[in-house]
Amino acid sequence: MASRQSMRLVLSGTFCALLFVAPFAFGQSGGREYQVRQEDSNVGFSVYKWLVVKEEGRFRDFSGTVYHNPEDQTATKVDFTIRTASIDSRNEGRDSALRSDDYFDVRRYATMTFRSVGSRPAENNMMMVEGDITIKGRTKRITIPVKVLGVHFANQSVGHIAGFESTFALNRFDFNVGPSGTTMVGSEVTIHLLIGANSPAITARQ
Repeated sequence: MASRQSMRLVLSGTFCALLFVAPFAFGQSGGREYQVRQEDSNVGFSVYKWLVVKEEGRFRDFSGTVYHNPEDQTATKVDFTIRTASIDSRNEGRDSALRSDDYFDVRRYATMTFRSVGSRPAENNMMMVEGDITIKGRTKRITIPVKVLGVHFANQSVGHIAGFESTFALNRFDFNVGPSGTTMVGSEVTIHLLIGANSPAITARQ
């Protein structure tokens, strides 16, 4: 009789332990640092030229980390770097001009960065992330809206994966990008980010 009671206590304790551990094992709670995956992300931009023609492009080479806790969005931290020479506007001549001294001056400023300093939750799975963006050596503090698309345990190879999306505008004159006094290129540039980032499973790290 005592043996059966002991066995029940052991099984009960094991079951309770599994209930406690399971949410962390399958990504339902707790914070993690995620690595941005280029294959699951897109860094796009659009700008008007001659006031009426919308041109779109993207940057192909970027990296970053996102610390995110679904239970505490104020703990979110973002560190993101873009290689300026990777600009792609689907036109080689235009890309050469954008890499020149007049625009991104990629020889002197190989990267542009965003580093968060704080965040706060907003409605509809949104959060507002405040941080410092640096382009061509000029730094400006901005706040960008970020939609949390979700967190999911993919598999043992990928681990936990998180999705984020953001659209915001920058004034290129704030960063001395491109000539002024012309309608050839508009002053406002819209940035559209689709970010997929993963935190490998423990077994995948071994």
